[in-house]
Amino acid sequence: MAICISLRTLKDIRTERNLIQEDLAEATGSCSRTIGRIERGEQNPSLEMAIRLAHYLNMSVEEIFTLDDNNSSYQKAEE
Repeated sequence: MAICISLRTLKDIRTERNLIQEDLAEATGSCSRTIGRIERGEQNPSLEMAIRLAHYLNMSVEEIFTLDDNNSSYQKAEE
């Protein structure tokens, strides 16, 4: 199951707050290349990374990331 950036992208949120990739990288214990890959959708964040980003941005994980159910074999319980 892929994790996708929501319609309001991580990059949008970062730039609205006048942050640079290095700011997010430092706050999450990562590197700016990783943040860039996540922003471009080239890499999925780990659960830990998603939580660290959400915590730093004072948002919920769901406000930043969504699940891509189109590429998943996941079935909802009610189906």
